[in-house]
Amino acid sequence: MENIKENKNVSVKTKNLVTAALMAAITCLVTGYILHIPVGNGGYVHVGDAIIYLSASILPLPYALVCGAIGAGLADFTTGAFIWVIPTIIIKPISILFFSSKSDRIITVRNVIAAFLGGVIGSALYMLAEGILFGNMKAAFVLTGIGLVQPVGSFIVYIILGVVLDKVGFKKFYME
Repeated sequence: MENIKENKNVSVKTKNLVTAALMAAITCLVTGYILHIPVGNGGYVHVGDAIIYLSASILPLPYALVCGAIGAGLADFTTGAFIWVIPTIIIKPISILFFSSKSDRIITVRNVIAAFLGGVIGSALYMLAEGILFGNMKAAFVLTGIGLVQPVGSFIVYIILGVVLDKVGFKKFYME
């Protein structure tokens, strides 16, 4: 009987690891190559955070943290935004700390609030990183206004994808 319990536990870990790897790859693609709009600071605006938010709504927190860091960090690396790799692998996990994957639905009140907070916190941390990297906090604050397109767009895409996945019962299927 214990072997069955161990095998089931391994299969849950394996499922989470494979899902995290897949979501990191999708995050990299969506962040770096789909709706990728370069901005003047060597970075770019994207809606890849929507995939990171989905990951945080589906996966247990440790997997979601690694998924967000790797997926977004790889996007920065593969698109030539090398200066942003380290800030990204620090900021993306922080921006999803408020999510929960414990519900059988993706779109919950907690996760909607978390997506809003993630966008605000991520924008503030990137503004801070930009000020540190380029030595001009005033310019970083101005450029953050342009960067607000990203969290708003990611929030909208997250809600749309989450509602669609909830309608087809994705979490119930995934949790089996």
